Amino acid sequence: MNRLTITIALGAVTLAGPALAQEFPVTIPHALGEAVIPEAPQRIVTLGWISQDVVIALGEVPVGIARQDWGGNADGYLPWVADAVAATGAPLPVALDTFDGTPFEAILALEPDLILAPYAGLSDADYARLSAIAPTVAHAVEPWVADWRDVVRTVGRALGQEEEAEALLAETLESIRAIGAGHPEFAGRTFAYAAGDLSAGTVVFYGPTDPRVQLIEELGLASAPAIAGLPRDTFFYEVSIEGLTGIETDILVTWHNSDEDVETFRANPVVARYQPVVEGRFVPLVDRSLIMSTTAPSPLSLPWGMDRFVPLLAAVLAE
Repeated sequence: MNRLTITIALGAVTLAGPALAQEFPVTIPHALGEAVIPEAPQRIVTLGWISQDVVIALGEVPVGIARQDWGGNADGYLPWVADAVAATGAPLPVALDTFDGTPFEAILALEPDLILAPYAGLSDADYARLSAIAPTVAHAVEPWVADWRDVVRTVGRALGQEEEAEALLAETLESIRAIGAGHPEFAGRTFAYAAGDLSAGTVVFYGPTDPRVQLIEELGLASAPAIAGLPRDTFFYEVSIEGLTGIETDILVTWHNSDEDVETFRANPVVARYQPVVEGRFVPLVDRSLIMSTTAPSPLSLPWGMDRFVPLLAAVLAE
């Protein structure tokens, strides 16, 4: 098993010496039960988002991770994952295809001794089957709802590396806040982060429990207050297209599948007269890897994504 400690610096990931082992067994309660991990895991499978980044950042290489076709390379690996594993000299984890559901047989074949899914959408039935394979950590409160910082802590605890996880998190947050402090134009400005698909007749905004919103707040901006008053569906909030102009914000950030989708969004007559768009404070994201680095932020993805994302925010506030 490859063990290393990863130190986060702006735009870089450097490798250091061995991590310190902590005591087992470890018990982690979650929304679907509790995971009792009897000893330091040797064969880890991760499902959903963020967990695989944290495992690797804490010095382990999972035997299996969820395949990431959206934002990943042709083999389903996000760029920061592929780079960090390559730096260890270890083989890449098996990329598990989760598009049509949890691949139980493929997971079983990997003989895991720990399954991590704290930022995923396991059902009760999924959890029961996975728990029969290995101790499984599911979401803490709701499916696909998690504070990315809590995911770091949960994974660290599951690996017996609570202290290392806290140190890694503190270093990552310090780096983000330092970036924000270098952009005084962020202070006192508001943002709204939305999906750029208007096909359902609504605009989907992400709220305070969403990692991408939490990340931008760490940079020193504030989520637009009006979003909290919108109807909520799990981790997102909705407003009709006609009601968009009632959401006051300094910056609008959106994600899209393509440049053509951006133009379709921008051409909508309501969007076209929305103040952040009219005044050039619109940040449409199309690079899928960049989108994933902010959608599922982690100590591994952020050094890769910050030097690409922050200049886009700064540019729309430059004047």
